[in-house]
Amino acid sequence: MALSILTATTHDVKHLATRYFFFGTLMDSDILSVVLDRPVEAVRLTPARLNGYRRRRLAEDSYPMLLVDPAAAVDGVIFESFGDHDDARILFFEDYNYGLLPCRPVLVNDESTVDAMFCYAVDGTEASDEDWDLDVWAATHKDGFIELSRRYMACFGRMTTQEAEPIWEASRKQLMEEGRL
Repeated sequence: MALSILTATTHDVKHLATRYFFFGTLMDSDILSVVLDRPVEAVRLTPARLNGYRRRRLAEDSYPMLLVDPAAAVDGVIFESFGDHDDARILFFEDYNYGLLPCRPVLVNDESTVDAMFCYAVDGTEASDEDWDLDVWAATHKDGFIELSRRYMACFGRMTTQEAEPIWEASRKQLMEEGRL
C-alpha cells in the first residue's frame, strides 16, 4: 500500500508527507526516533484525540491496540512524516500485527479535525482487559522496548518484515526473561 501522495510537476515528482495518528509507543519521541533512525523533537508531536475508540494493552504484550467503542475517545498525537523513507520505516515497524486505516482525529489545541492514518490491530489480535497508559508503560517497559525496537529496526533495508519477525520474537522473549519488558 503506497502512503505517499505523488504530485507531478513539469520537472520532477514531489513526495508529500503522510499524517499519522499515534496512540501507543510511537507517541514517545525516543521510540519514534529509534524507528525513524533520526531525532524527533517532541514539538513535532501534536496532541490529538480520536473519538469512537478505547485503548487496551495487547493480551501478550506491553503495547496497545484500539477497540471500537462509540462512547470512548483515545488521546494520542499527530505526526507528519518527512516522506517515503519515514513512511517505509513506520510501516516496517508496524507491519506484523497492524494495518492502516484513515481517521479524523481532533486537535486538542483548537478542536479542529485533520485527516490522518492510524495503525489498527489485525483480526485475531487479542486485547487484554487492561487500559493502556503511556506514562505507566514508560515507567515499566520503555527501556526494554527501546532495545527491542533497536534490534528490530536494525533489520530495516536488510530483511523483509517476515524475515525480521523471528528477531523481534527472540529479542522480545529474551528481554521478557530479563524482566525488561
